Amino acid sequence: MAQDASEITVAADGDLSVAPFGTALPSSIDTALNAAFSSVGYLSEDGMSFTVGAEEEEINVWQKATPARRIVTARTFQASGELLQWNRATFALAFGGGEWSSPAGGVYRYDPPADRDAITEYSAVLDWEDGDRKSRIVIYRCTLADEVESSLTRTDAAALPITLNALTPDEEDRSWYYLSDDAAYAAS
Repeated sequence: MAQDASEITVAADGDLSVAPFGTALPSSIDTALNAAFSSVGYLSEDGMSFTVGAEEEEINVWQKATPARRIVTARTFQASGELLQWNRATFALAFGGGEWSSPAGGVYRYDPPADRDAITEYSAVLDWEDGDRKSRIVIYRCTLADEVESSLTRTDAAALPITLNALTPDEEDRSWYYLSDDAAYAAS
């Protein structure tokens, strides 16, 4: 591999969109998202981060001091960020579902998921641009994970942190895919 500064990625602008799991997913970088997808709006300046992991099991043998083999026992994919817009959709997303009502004129009430409610499942699309290059991560199926901790202070915007944990749908053998129009990925 040669050094090539044009292959350095800076996600200068982006967007996260979510929809109920089962919504039709994009097949290309330029495919418009299904109308069921909704942008989460402003994210903190840190944008989104994603983590891909694999858990391995070592198989040791009597005849060697090092493992004879390693097998993958689990794979993980997480995307996380902080939502800065507080509204009906983002608030419910951060807390994994729930219900909104209006008990009185001009008063809005949010009730989080009940203790026995099923975990809400989503599909998610993370888009970003670097100049004229576009990238897109599509998560087939995911749920919210981790705690929501938001600070209400005088000097900073209150954020709703989210972590999306990918799950593999029954009809697939992976939980996410990546799309890009960047020529750096073209076969040589």
